[in-house]
Amino acid sequence: MVSRRVGASIALSVMCSLWGSTVAGPIDAATNSAPATPPPTGPFTVGKVAVQWTDESRIEPLSTNNDARELMVDIWYPAEASSAAPVEYLDVAAYDKALGAKGFKDFFGDASETIKQGVKTHAVSGAPYARSAQRSAVLIFSPGGGMIPEVYTAQLEDLSSHGYVVAAISHPYDAAVTIFPDGRQISNSDKRWPVIPSLEGDANLNQLEWHANDIRFVLDQLSRANVSRASALPFAGYLDLSRVGAFGHSIGGIAAAHACQLDRRIKACMNQDGIVGKKPLYLDVRGWAMDQAFMFILHDAPTRRLSDEEVAEMKMPRERLEQVIRRLDEYQEAVLRNTGKGSYRVRLQSKIATHMDFSDLPWLAAGGHADAEKRLGVLATVRSYTLAFFDKYLRGMKPALLDQAPMSEVVEEVQRFEPAKAPCPLP
Repeated sequence: MVSRRVGASIALSVMCSLWGSTVAGPIDAATNSAPATPPPTGPFTVGKVAVQWTDESRIEPLSTNNDARELMVDIWYPAEASSAAPVEYLDVAAYDKALGAKGFKDFFGDASETIKQGVKTHAVSGAPYARSAQRSAVLIFSPGGGMIPEVYTAQLEDLSSHGYVVAAISHPYDAAVTIFPDGRQISNSDKRWPVIPSLEGDANLNQLEWHANDIRFVLDQLSRANVSRASALPFAGYLDLSRVGAFGHSIGGIAAAHACQLDRRIKACMNQDGIVGKKPLYLDVRGWAMDQAFMFILHDAPTRRLSDEEVAEMKMPRERLEQVIRRLDEYQEAVLRNTGKGSYRVRLQSKIATHMDFSDLPWLAAGGHADAEKRLGVLATVRSYTLAFFDKYLRGMKPALLDQAPMSEVVEEVQRFEPAKAPCPLP
């Protein structure tokens, strides 16, 4: 599982353990009924399909047979109203077989029993596209390290209910397991992860490049499907590829930002709580972040003075440690001030939100109704700001949420940074 270890207010890693709750998920004790993902807030029914795409231009270095890079992609989209039963949250039998009983429990943690008993969704498999949505803006999502797309269902269903087509990638060799329609599976490998990230945030650039290029490849495939008469995808011909966004959670958020740096077809990018050494992305040699609009949602508290115990734990003299922290804070500020279309930083209350609250797992593992409501409150806030950001930069809307004082106790502050003028292009 993936979380972030934050020592002395510095994010040192994106590969740690999940949360420490020890109670089962929020099954209604009175009715013994399964929980459902939070209702989508948009006007459209949600459809869902899964596709397998092979990138023949890239040889997978972790493959023993030098196979081409293969991806599984779950796609949510606005659909016509349907009386069909919603699609299952995930294929429990397939994941149980692939991971084993212990592996299943280790991966899903305290949400495992809830997931095994069944979680209701709001998406209908293969439903016809909602033509009243006209042409849909496109979003591509990259999960956190080791994660699978299904555990972000609440976020992705909601965006689709507002008319977006949302493609979520299972990154092979990074996801806990990627399961293909023919039964093949690719398990997680640690060969793309750094052993120990440095204090100042050295990322595994190999992994970052692969995931960013996965995002770009999915966009290529969606573009091809959109003009192909042979495409069986329900939304083929209805994608507006002039309005494309990318976002992700944890390392997926950094990868989404990097995809924006590499590909101008992507018009807006969001990083959900993905930092290495406080860096939500890496500036280029000019000190430039990206030409597009950017939003960074994080749950870390602002830098504070460290206690003597925290300084001792970091094994560094206080003066030197504080210099490092100032440098990292300045780097994050530089990222946000050096974007061509402007940027936002939405800081959640660190005493309320956790790194995993961007996924479904905390509320599925909640210890009773009150705990579930708290976790769902954080997720609802994330859904609201995510929708508002993409509505503004992909649809030209003016959501008040982005430019008003926080209306939720979950949000500590919202900061807006004006568009900057790009430096001279690289030779």
